[in-house]
Amino acid sequence: MQRLNLIPCAAPFWADSGHGQTLWAHFLKSAELSHFGKKFEVDLPDGDRLFCSWIEGHTNLVVSLFHGLSGDVTSDYMQRTALICQQLGHTVVLVNHRGAGEGAPFAKRPYHSGSAEDVSVVLGQLRQMFPHKKHISVGYSLSGNIMLCLLGGYGGKNKPDGAITVNAPLNLQSGSLLLKSGFNRVYDMRFVLRLRKLVEEKHRLGLITEKYEIPKWATVWDMDQIYTAPASGFASREDYYQRCSSIQYVSGIDVPTYTLTSADDPFVDVGDYLRAPFSKHVQLHIEKRGGHMGYLHRQSLPVGGTRWLDYYLHEALRGLEGTLNEKVPALSPK
Repeated sequence: MQRLNLIPCAAPFWADSGHGQTLWAHFLKSAELSHFGKKFEVDLPDGDRLFCSWIEGHTNLVVSLFHGLSGDVTSDYMQRTALICQQLGHTVVLVNHRGAGEGAPFAKRPYHSGSAEDVSVVLGQLRQMFPHKKHISVGYSLSGNIMLCLLGGYGGKNKPDGAITVNAPLNLQSGSLLLKSGFNRVYDMRFVLRLRKLVEEKHRLGLITEKYEIPKWATVWDMDQIYTAPASGFASREDYYQRCSSIQYVSGIDVPTYTLTSADDPFVDVGDYLRAPFSKHVQLHIEKRGGHMGYLHRQSLPVGGTRWLDYYLHEALRGLEGTLNEKVPALSPK
């Protein structure tokens, strides 16, 4: 597996903190796709349906992208990564989890941090669509945890040939507890607002009949007990957290995987990464500054722009391409 030789992320003075990185990266304008390519659907065994799109490339690689909590294929990081894939010539697939994006009217159950079976079904269909290509998957935040679970042997048999994860919460309980503390309640309230709207929309569409009593000031911790766990077939919030935390599966990963996090992520404990028994197939990179999927750099990077996360993804994709094809070297810092 190729080792990445990376320029450290040097934060600008106005984003020199975990919260600064997280918030500014979200609010600053970023590049967008001019089109989302061809649409296709993935039928899940329980009758729910996912809505995806793909843009054709000319290399032998297919890169599938999976968004974080309350995101969809239009999320800024999804679009930017799709553009990077296009620049590298790869076919790129943007996946909406169940109930996200156009799939809102076609999913009774929610997606969650352990939806590895859903990802496995998607990858199985992609193998059929592109049987002669190598497959790389990128998971952001919640989907990073899903990806690590799948790679480690939980929840499905179809795996990618290589993977990248970004700021995955390895320990769901610690992540949920961090979200409801201090300034993190700002992020927590945003997540809950979107989750509440999803539940209300499912009621409006007649997809669910259960009445979930969600308090006005509910947290993600509360939502996992009230809605996510029971609606997904778990006995309780604790059962959900225990079964779906990827920290217990990462020792079983047997495909080349680049894993990124930051020491100052407000609600993903870097200590979990330091304690995790990653297999030899995982190359972990921890940046001092980056927040939660922020990684803003103070000057222009070798691939252009000042978004260090895009630079990392470009390098990781090059690294996996070189590893899988044994011929393409990753870029070195300039």
